[in-house]
Amino acid sequence: MSQTNSQSTIFPVIFVTHGAGPMMFLESSPRPVMGEIDKHSPAAHWFRQLSKQFSLPSKPKAILVITAHWETSNIVHINAQQEHSQLLYDYYGFPSEAYELKYNPSGDLNLANRIQSLLEQANIPCKLDAERNFDHGVYIPLKLIYPDADIPVVSISILDNLSPNQHLAIGKALSSLRNEEILIIGSGATVHGFKDNEKQQSDTFMNELINVLTKFNAEERENILLNWDEKLPYARLNHPREEHLIPLHVIVGAAGSDSGKWINPNVINTQASFQFGV
Repeated sequence: MSQTNSQSTIFPVIFVTHGAGPMMFLESSPRPVMGEIDKHSPAAHWFRQLSKQFSLPSKPKAILVITAHWETSNIVHINAQQEHSQLLYDYYGFPSEAYELKYNPSGDLNLANRIQSLLEQANIPCKLDAERNFDHGVYIPLKLIYPDADIPVVSISILDNLSPNQHLAIGKALSSLRNEEILIIGSGATVHGFKDNEKQQSDTFMNELINVLTKFNAEERENILLNWDEKLPYARLNHPREEHLIPLHVIVGAAGSDSGKWINPNVINTQASFQFGV
């Protein structure tokens, strides 16, 4: 995998709200409580055009996904499969077609080893994992964004302690991959409290989060994210458990000083996604 320091090839980092399970591939939502998300929804249409919206300097050599649906204890696991013939259907209660989805990009063992090296240099415990199949936090957004599955993909876990500080550090350790034509995507959700949320409280939380990510400088936004449950209004109502928010911390860590932008304002704000850089 070649490396370059050319400014023209620095890739952005992306955080996406990946939606609820496989619903963006279904004709209609079987769970209205989760919102009107299906294959015809604005969110699904937005994802399908996203590869063009990125305006990347070149086609990615590979994609790294930090997924909310893979938690490990103490050690970051790095997917190290060269071929991905099977998927992990880690959702339940959906029609049969939801369990027939296919997405089989190749892996990238060189990238997996590079990730391991970068994390070890930052004294972050990690290991290669040749057993883990892609979960829906990986294949749902990528099947929409890059349906041809012609770009190698590596995923990594988040730590089950959900430490804001540790996940910001993981992002910082991996940030140099942006200079190597690697597209880094955090896959989670800006709001993940379906049962308890009320719209006004969700909107209040989201308005402040959008403000922090798009208007604050790097130091200010990191300080907010370090103490997000105290600094953001209705934080625990919107994230009773923060595993879906934590990939954002990795992305913000990898973003460095790059400014953020809300990249899908035409979709309801509780499905917000963000880009840093380019």
